[in-house]
Amino acid sequence: MKKHPLLFIIGLTLIGMTMPPSAVAQDQFEAPSWTLGWSTDMDDGFTVEMDDDWDIDGEIVGYIENTRMSQVQLELTYDVNTWVPYTYDGPETITVAAGENKSFTITLTNDEGIDAREYNPDNSSTLTVTADEKVGDTSTGTQEIDGTVRLPKVFYLKPEITPSNDDLFAGSNVEISIQMLNLGNAKDAVKEASAQVRSCPHLSVDGLDALANTVVETTGAQNGKDSTAILTLVASESQPRRTCEVTISLVSEGDDVARSTTFDVEVFAYEEETKPTGGSDQDDDDDSSSSNDGLSVESNPVPGFMAVEALSMLAAVVLIRRKKSFD
Repeated sequence: MKKHPLLFIIGLTLIGMTMPPSAVAQDQFEAPSWTLGWSTDMDDGFTVEMDDDWDIDGEIVGYIENTRMSQVQLELTYDVNTWVPYTYDGPETITVAAGENKSFTITLTNDEGIDAREYNPDNSSTLTVTADEKVGDTSTGTQEIDGTVRLPKVFYLKPEITPSNDDLFAGSNVEISIQMLNLGNAKDAVKEASAQVRSCPHLSVDGLDALANTVVETTGAQNGKDSTAILTLVASESQPRRTCEVTISLVSEGDDVARSTTFDVEVFAYEEETKPTGGSDQDDDDDSSSSNDGLSVESNPVPGFMAVEALSMLAAVVLIRRKKSFD
């Protein structure tokens, strides 16, 4: 029984002697190498920043970890699998000292001459980084990493009004055209539409309720179609003549922000505005005509004058006769 452990040890020794020396060395010593990886968290992708002027800004950081006892020199290349409205730039070569973990930065900027709004943010692109170790012109090792890059969704929904060419009178209405402008880079929708009228309590705007939930494609980008509708301005009969200030507001479903436009509407009153031009002159003519008619029925003053003259002559005759009788 005591000989069994000794026999076991002798057996292991014999097995080890039968194995190739290279296999034993590989098991005991793993050759040092280098590793390419992401410093930036790319598990859920990377979203670039974009300002109000559509300028793109972003930095993605990678690293090379060298576990060798000597430095490693690598060539780096970058590739994006789809069309994107930005350019990417990073170092073409990198030298990493023995035992060093060295970072490198890939910079993303907007591509001049390309409208960032033409890129649909519902899409995504894949950025691939390849590191190639070469000795002379011979590649001795290659590693590759990739990650998803996205553009942010930008929402900017606002109304634009085309006024009517017709005058608005009290007791009537006119139609105006509204265009829902989507100046962002993604589809949006009207969450709510409202109107505010100042100085004219008897003026209202009809048709706003129908705008709710209207899907608005990007205006002037991505082949988006224009979204227009008709609103009706209604002035009651009691509305006096006045210039009214009307504000139309739209709330974006994308960013829940209300944006508005303001315009003036002049309301005319029928009793003031429909009187025919030159009516006062016509009235003056009528008055003149009436006056002339009145003069035409008056007695002629000439017969009256002749009667007075006859009476004067008669009186003179009487006086002459009386004078003769006294003589």
